[in-house]
Amino acid sequence: MSHALAPPATETAGIEALTGKVVHAVYSCRFLTAAQISRLFPQDHDTTEDAVSLLVNSEYLTAIKRPTLDPYAPNIVYALAQRGAGLVADRLGIDRRRVTWRKHQNQVGLQFLDHRLAVNDVRIALTMGLARTGGTVEYWWYEFPIQENIDDPDELVPPLKLRPDAYVRCRARVRGCHFFLEVDLATESHPRFASKIRRYLAYKDSTLFRAHIGGKAFRVLIVVPGPTRLRALKRVVENERGKKMFWFATLPDVTEQNIDAPIWQLAGETQPARLFTSPTLEPPR
Repeated sequence: MSHALAPPATETAGIEALTGKVVHAVYSCRFLTAAQISRLFPQDHDTTEDAVSLLVNSEYLTAIKRPTLDPYAPNIVYALAQRGAGLVADRLGIDRRRVTWRKHQNQVGLQFLDHRLAVNDVRIALTMGLARTGGTVEYWWYEFPIQENIDDPDELVPPLKLRPDAYVRCRARVRGCHFFLEVDLATESHPRFASKIRRYLAYKDSTLFRAHIGGKAFRVLIVVPGPTRLRALKRVVENERGKKMFWFATLPDVTEQNIDAPIWQLAGETQPARLFTSPTLEPPR
């Protein structure tokens, strides 16, 4: 489970006001790069850079070296440190023991780290894009566990299990929407991906989402590295007779354009679509 990110709309905070928000954002996202922090808190570059340096030097954040062969990729990632966990507890008004972070959680493999950073790119794009239109990300849960006592479509026995990269509940203008997020970095085979799609379809048909979570419907957002992978996975979904509940976009489009620009492609459709201006968004409850 994760607290909502809270980007300042028109605030021009100094370093002192910014540091607490940066620490809380790193705690909520687990890992962030300097570029991601700058997108989330769009002060001038020097203010953001000074705030992050201060937090590292004061041991509220830790700087993790990220091995990369790409000279343009960020090679430093920021994570929470012990003093930062105490600050989070103070900001939330809770006992330090209730802060769901431990030092060993900063020690992860490169594949996990790259994937979490990509998921956070989508989270930041949704947060900032919705804020520009008066909307909000109300709820974000990483690796949301789904387990229902219905037949798995491949195993033909219960339970049906899914673990999306995130479950997201948003408020866009006057409408509510529910998303499951799948960020694909081209490490999953087509058969394995197809099996995941069959589970989503079985979950939808069961109507248990509405019974247990309360939304009338959900969409699956599938974010991929580039157009070739997008076309390939879109064909996989269409071969499984998945249609308008599956929305595709490339990660560069999500991070570089407005999240509500016509950058999305729906399974079974040929025309690009906007995520939050579609008439199919469910009305507010």
